[in-house]
Amino acid sequence: RSAERGLNAKSAAEIVKGLKEDQFTLGFQPIVDAKTREIVLHEALLRMTDADHKMISAAHLIPIAEKLGLVRLIDRAVAQKAIATLHRFPQACVSINVSGLTATDPRWFNQLIAIISANHSVAERLLIEITETIALGNIKETLGFVEALRGIGCGVAIDDFGAGFTSFRNLRDLPVNIVKLDGSFCRNLKENSTNQYLVQTLTDLGHKFGLQVIAEWVETREDADILSKCQVDYLQG
Repeated sequence: RSAERGLNAKSAAEIVKGLKEDQFTLGFQPIVDAKTREIVLHEALLRMTDADHKMISAAHLIPIAEKLGLVRLIDRAVAQKAIATLHRFPQACVSINVSGLTATDPRWFNQLIAIISANHSVAERLLIEITETIALGNIKETLGFVEALRGIGCGVAIDDFGAGFTSFRNLRDLPVNIVKLDGSFCRNLKENSTNQYLVQTLTDLGHKFGLQVIAEWVETREDADILSKCQVDYLQG
């Protein structure tokens, strides 16, 4: 417990320092049309600069930030940086992840709504991703967040679709645009007929609900071709 407290304290200091000194930045992973393979948007991923000014992943800080409640501050910073990117690149479309702590807390998600509303001209090019287990586990709060986002023009995606215990009624009632298939289903598909079946089933389900489908963790042309045959709309990896 003492070691864990020490790690938490060190990480908290790193997070606060990163926010105060603007050490966090964004990396961008392309999402392409499954048919044309042309880039249609980018997912913004949290990065930070080290002492040598090199960009490194900040993923190790997110679980601790969630545990300590600091992830809300990170969500706000990411939204501000994504909006700045959209202003800088008028043709760009960007998606960002919002933590469950922010998405289900009206005191905090209203701050995000206010930030986006103040930049209404770019809202239609911003996609907000929330994870399936959070979105459908706290349906009342999530519905308020999603409706507010849609009201100002943002798209909304359910991330890690298929990884949780989805209530299809709740999915039907949430006004989202997109589902992102959990990446563990989208790899090594040629050798894994079960995953092919899951991808096809989840894609068909998404389309039945009128949703577009993104496959994540797509790393090979072979997997991309199989996913295209499953009628997935977009590929990310």
